[in-house]
Amino acid sequence: MSSNLRSATVGFGFGIAAAAVAVQAAPAPQHEHPATPSAQSAPADDMDQMHKMMADPAKRQQMMDHMAQCRDMMSMMMEHMKHEGMKKDQAAPHQ
Repeated sequence: MSSNLRSATVGFGFGIAAAAVAVQAAPAPQHEHPATPSAQSAPADDMDQMHKMMADPAKRQQMMDHMAQCRDMMSMMMEHMKHEGMKKDQAAPHQ
């Protein structure tokens, strides 16, 4: 169970990190070109929404604060799991 939780936590952490990198690396839209209906897809709509949100300073700051809270929580969880693992290694009787 600890292994499954650790795997899920690490996967979630990588997902948060990837999202943070993508948000910070995404260039601000300079020129909007109208897309044809066949070229427009759901991921493109999601990116448009993300660009609009990032253009709003209040929403951008709110998202960055939320991501910082997630990062801090993940760090605390990883530290907790590391200490729990150390306790199990020390408490295990050697026969």
